[in-house]
Amino acid sequence: MANNKSNIVEALQEEVQHEPDQASLDKKLADLRAIDLSKATVNLWVTNVKVSNKSKRFGDIKNLKVHSEYQEHFRQYVIHCIKGTEHIEELRPITTIQDNRFFYVESSSTDLTQLIEQVENGELTTITQETELNNYNAYVIQLTFDEPEKNIYAFRYIKGAWSLNNTANKTLRTSYQNNRLVVEIDQSNKFQITPYVDFIQYESSVFIADLTQFETAMNYHERLKEKKAETISALGKSFAMNADESNKLISIIGDDKRLMRQLASVYEKQHFNNELWLRKLRDAADEAGNWQIKFDDDGKIKVIEKKEYVKELLVLLQNKRVKTVVDGLMFDVEGELVTIQPIQP
Repeated sequence: MANNKSNIVEALQEEVQHEPDQASLDKKLADLRAIDLSKATVNLWVTNVKVSNKSKRFGDIKNLKVHSEYQEHFRQYVIHCIKGTEHIEELRPITTIQDNRFFYVESSSTDLTQLIEQVENGELTTITQETELNNYNAYVIQLTFDEPEKNIYAFRYIKGAWSLNNTANKTLRTSYQNNRLVVEIDQSNKFQITPYVDFIQYESSVFIADLTQFETAMNYHERLKEKKAETISALGKSFAMNADESNKLISIIGDDKRLMRQLASVYEKQHFNNELWLRKLRDAADEAGNWQIKFDDDGKIKVIEKKEYVKELLVLLQNKRVKTVVDGLMFDVEGELVTIQPIQP
């Protein structure tokens, strides 16, 4: 009887583990859509995206003050993007037609954090002259809400760049003269702002609304390859494993973008550089008895040249293998774990 119960639990665990991905993504989208942004504070940041510069993806970043009467426009650009997108799917090498769906990646797979860190440090300056806007090729709408404060960042990339010369004298303005509609050329200098958003970052999640724009601005495919090389090199110099073992990951992972994204997340979390955490990992693996992970005589991780082994290894190095409190089932989690805040009495 006990064996039957154990088999049922294991079968249930295996079945549920095959389908946490889409369920967790659907919840991320539902949580995003549930946020009330109607009174969010609006900040607008302009920047110059350097597609080929991996260490400094964003050049100069400055705040562009928005007149109070028009802040609602920027707020609504973000709200309409979120509310108008009803589906979500993990970004894969071959994607379906986007339609009204977000593609999803974790923020560790992009470089937008470089910009966010500078914004939240509070040391950036403000645009004071029209001519300063020349040559910027992207802007970010920051919506701040809740207490304590949370932020949503909505990104828009401009092909080419803003330029007074390119955008002036090209707008027709209508008016009525003698009950007849007439047009005249508006000769004031203008910069184009569109009511569209390319992608949104909220906490550790990136929701992609325009895949082509996202891949161009973030130089996404090349950046994943760069992060793969960075992480494998760092692993080989860490407490976790030696270089001979980490170099095996080069061919095993290959161009598998999902595994490269997982590898980027491993690098961001840096557990592999924490000797105490690695000792706890070895103890947990010994106690479980049925994990695939292997260690050598010095306690360093061995890399077995099988994809299933590497998939588990990357999950463990992200600290994303968890056990449920109620029934003690173990799961590998997609997305970020959420820390439960203590409830105030």
